[in-house]
Amino acid sequence: MVHAQPHSVWAAVLAAASFFTFTPQTVAAQNCHCYLTNGSSPAYYARQQFFDFRNIANPKTPAAISDRTAAQNAPVTHAYFNTSAWSNFWSIQAWVDTSSDSTVYNTYSKNDVYIATNTDAKPASKTYLALRTYRHPAQNGNFQSSAEIQTVSPNYRYVSMRMYSRTRGAKGAVSAMFTYRGGDTAADVQEADLEMLTNNATNQIHYTNQPSSAGGVSRPNSTAQISIPGVWTNWRTHRYDWTPGNSNWYVDGKLVESNTFQAPVDPATLLFNVWSDGGSWSGVMPSGQTAEMDIQWIEILYNNTAQPSAYAHCANVCSLDRSSTPGTPVVISSGP
Repeated sequence: MVHAQPHSVWAAVLAAASFFTFTPQTVAAQNCHCYLTNGSSPAYYARQQFFDFRNIANPKTPAAISDRTAAQNAPVTHAYFNTSAWSNFWSIQAWVDTSSDSTVYNTYSKNDVYIATNTDAKPASKTYLALRTYRHPAQNGNFQSSAEIQTVSPNYRYVSMRMYSRTRGAKGAVSAMFTYRGGDTAADVQEADLEMLTNNATNQIHYTNQPSSAGGVSRPNSTAQISIPGVWTNWRTHRYDWTPGNSNWYVDGKLVESNTFQAPVDPATLLFNVWSDGGSWSGVMPSGQTAEMDIQWIEILYNNTAQPSAYAHCANVCSLDRSSTPGTPVVISSGP
């Protein structure tokens, strides 16, 4: 569904458009008036963004910064992160984790977000976006540095967010893709996440509508640990669909988990991160070790309460799921 447009209006438009349905045709995104997803809960979205990290010039893996303060205050690692294409949508985070459960000082650093060369034996891309977490040895500061990016806007309400990624590296790390809206207490937080723990088997992913506990009381219906087909150390397409009252998660187009219990309700921020803090969830990463989440591309279909649809109705309905090329929509129906 497209937020801020009456269901009856869209229903009438789509009924009319059905008379003009044709074989899907590739089209520029600006010619799409709305987007329809596939899967267990098909939904309409007003807008689309695609971020392609597969062929960015001058990739470089930065050396770790061994000073805690310098790591937190580090500049961005690549000119790409200063472009409007990036900075109008994303913000690289730099803050200190003060979780009561942590046993290792952890700071999020811009130095741990970078464009890396793909050195796979048969690389499917020249480069990728890397989010890294590193356990600095005692002689080099004795702390953890981690990576996080989040959207500039906190106003996303219903999304289909996808990443083509892999997670690899030492035990004691968590990589995640999630929505987040804070609250006055832990019970008020609205968050839907997928998390890969490097302490777990590489076919296990945690899918959760947070909070998973509040006031010391567990909420078991909020979360599931799922065995996915294949492993997350390989390149996979991970997808999260947030629709009214529902969270659905997919791997390579296959639905692996669905949860209606405390699904997000209010507008939220979108985030990706990799971290470790020595706490009970991540575990402790061995000294001098690293883990990372590598991302070739991110694609987001979304409704944003601060960005209403530019169209009074949806004449051209587009799909990304029926396209053979990431980031390239196809028109699946067209009407007046």
